Order: sequence, then C-alpha cells, then structure tokens
Amino acid sequence: MGHFRLRMEMVVRSGLIAFFLIGQCIPALRLEGQELADYDYGNLAVRGISLDYGNFSLENFEEAESYSVKLDLGFLGPGIRMATRASYWSSLMLPEGIASFESNLSNLILTQGGSLPSNNLDLGPIRRDDFSLALEADYVWSIPLGFLFSTGLGASAHLVNATTSIPDDTFLDDLLDSVTGGIHIQGGLEFLLTDRIRIHGGSRVGLVGNDRFLEFSGGLTFLWGELLSGEFR
Repeated sequence: MGHFRLRMEMVVRSGLIAFFLIGQCIPALRLEGQELADYDYGNLAVRGISLDYGNFSLENFEEAESYSVKLDLGFLGPGIRMATRASYWSSLMLPEGIASFESNLSNLILTQGGSLPSNNLDLGPIRRDDFSLALEADYVWSIPLGFLFSTGLGASAHLVNATTSIPDDTFLDDLLDSVTGGIHIQGGLEFLLTDRIRIHGGSRVGLVGNDRFLEFSGGLTFLWGELLSGEFR
C-alpha cells in the first residue's frame, strides 16, 4: 500500500511538472479544424485504431499486464479529440488484501448469525479479471520534432470477474463479481512516424470503484480518416 501510494504521488507530481514545462518552454500549436461554433457530435466518426500494451497497478492487487484497443473518433471541436477504449487485465489479490477481505467477510457472517468453518475463513488466492470500456476526451497540441502532446480525462465501466480456489461457490462469486464505474486523468506523447502511423506512450491515474489505479502503456496508432492541420508529419 505504501509503495503504491508513493508511486501514485510521484507520477502525479512528475506529470504536473512536465505539463508546466511543456506549456512554458515549447511553442505549442492547438490542432485546428473547426471554429468555436463547430462543437458538434456530428463531427465525430471512427478514423483510426490504437493497439496498446501496458503495466497496470490497482490497490491491493499485484502489478499486471494490460491490453487495450482504442478507437479514435476524431475531434469534437478545436483541439478536443474523443476516443473509446476497451481494456483487459488480470491479477492476483495481495495477501494483505485477502486478509482484509476475509476479516470483513467473517464479521458479516457472524453478524448475520452464521458460523465460521473450523479453520476460520481461508479463501486462498483470489484472481480478478477486469474488462472495461471507457470514453475519453483529450486536449491535443502539436509540438516540434513531429510530436503531439495530449492530456485529458475519461469515464469507464468495468465488468469484474473474480475467482477463488473454492469450487462452485456461488455466494462468493456473487459477492466478488461486480459491474462498477471508474474515472481517470491521462497524458501522453505521440510521435508521427508517417502521416498515418504513430507510436505513442502515456499514463493514466484514477479510480475503479473506490480503489486507485496507475497505468503506463504504449503502442501503435493507425489512421485512415481526415487529418487536421498539425497532424501531418
């Protein structure tokens, strides 16, 4: 928990410093394509796809590999790029997380008049599979040397499937499985290999339910739709 919190604080501080330095030191150009009066959902259409691989950290769980597919929906208005992201990761709960969950579950059973097994409550390993779908909005700048810088926020829905070593335990399955919401902030850099192909990297920090998460990821973007001024190599 302490290590996770320290990593979160370092990433947030580093992101704020980087954002300030880029804004102060680099003559950035907002991507233009519409006038201010042209903020309209009719501007949106799928124009590209990104394939991402990353490292995902959630409180009380081991670090895990993450996989994402993102659809570029184009620009809602000047500089505002929209996207949808589908992601998946799978990880084991840390021992301290299992101990806390077993303690809370034991208290619940006892307050409901139930009894604990002779070995108290030993659930063994708990694995979490997380499938999510997010809608994201980024503000994008064109900066020198063929880079794009972006920062923004997103909202997500997560389908959580958790399993234990206890077979066919529908009570635990119902207790651990859930559909929950999430929010996050994000930032990243994209390098234009060509007009239509980009390599990118970035990070996301946010909440899934009541738990904080941190993700670093990178990948490739392929575009086929309309490009705006500032998006050309």
